[in-house]
Amino acid sequence: MSAEKSTLHTGNLQSGTIDWLRYPLMVLIVIIHTDTALLLSMPVGNGFSPVLYGLLRTIIRVAVPLFFIFSGYWFFRQPEDFTMEVYRGKLAKRARSLLVPYLFWNFFAWAFQLLMVVLQGHADWLAISLFRPDGLLDIFIGMGSGYQGMPKAFQLWFLRDLMVMCLLAPVLYFLLRGRRWWVLPVFAVLYVMPWNAEWPMLLMRFPSALLFFSIGAWFGIRKLDMVETARRVPLWLCLLVPTVLMAWHVWLMMRGAVATPVAERLFSIAAIVPTLRIAAALVERHNLRPTKWLAGSGFLLFATHPLVMNYLLVEPLAGKLTPTVAHFWLVLVAEVVVPVVVCAVVHVFARKVMPRTASLLTGGR
Repeated sequence: MSAEKSTLHTGNLQSGTIDWLRYPLMVLIVIIHTDTALLLSMPVGNGFSPVLYGLLRTIIRVAVPLFFIFSGYWFFRQPEDFTMEVYRGKLAKRARSLLVPYLFWNFFAWAFQLLMVVLQGHADWLAISLFRPDGLLDIFIGMGSGYQGMPKAFQLWFLRDLMVMCLLAPVLYFLLRGRRWWVLPVFAVLYVMPWNAEWPMLLMRFPSALLFFSIGAWFGIRKLDMVETARRVPLWLCLLVPTVLMAWHVWLMMRGAVATPVAERLFSIAAIVPTLRIAAALVERHNLRPTKWLAGSGFLLFATHPLVMNYLLVEPLAGKLTPTVAHFWLVLVAEVVVPVVVCAVVHVFARKVMPRTASLLTGGR
């Protein structure tokens, strides 16, 4: 009986940890995209300031891997058997939770930016090539080089690659359910290895989806508890390795070294375990729960934060701030706080005024 209670407690802790982590990780995603023209026009300074910024730019790299891991885990965690009927049912659900929001928000970003160009009196900037099939494929999928292998709403590459991983689920299930120990290491090598500039840009971020979705799938297929597994790693090891990699990444980044992406990717792998352990400890000791009205705005924040940053901060403040270190940090904070506040307010309002539409456009979240 005690063993059953312990297992239940651990399972609840994992679920609670994932639920609580989602919004802080989404804020890290926003921080990833604060490298705007406005921020980069400000000097980061010398001494401790660039080191602090380098540490921040390193820590945020754990967000995307964990979102992929959570997605892979829940795709395979239930039910007990993964059959073609189960697969079709999961795809139908993902069409609503991923495809519909992906198409809508990508169209919204595109149409909104076209409207702003027209309102600013630059309609002549709109080339007819934008509306041709190849132009639309680039805008909605990232098929060309116009958006560096990403859709027009660039942050939605995550949903695009996540949908591809869901389609590949039967192949992953075949590869991961047996004793093919080499599968995840091979995926890790593909992720860490430097990207050749001549390779298709559309595939540039796919190794990230492949590795981390597969890690989550591996745990889900085996019905293992990720928090419990993370706690089996010696504490000194799960803190030492990411710390060393973080220091290495910051050192390389400050020197503009070509090995910087490799250090960044190694850190993103190593940081998974301590992040889960620290989050689980906080949830367990302080009974942390997501703040519903704030956490509920997470997807809206993901879908719209670049637009909010650009049209409420970057364009209005362009050329109006003196380039100082203080303004660098003020701009960085503003580029996080403003989207968070705006999206939280809009989400609360939308859920009250048009709950069904809001649910549809956020994938039922």
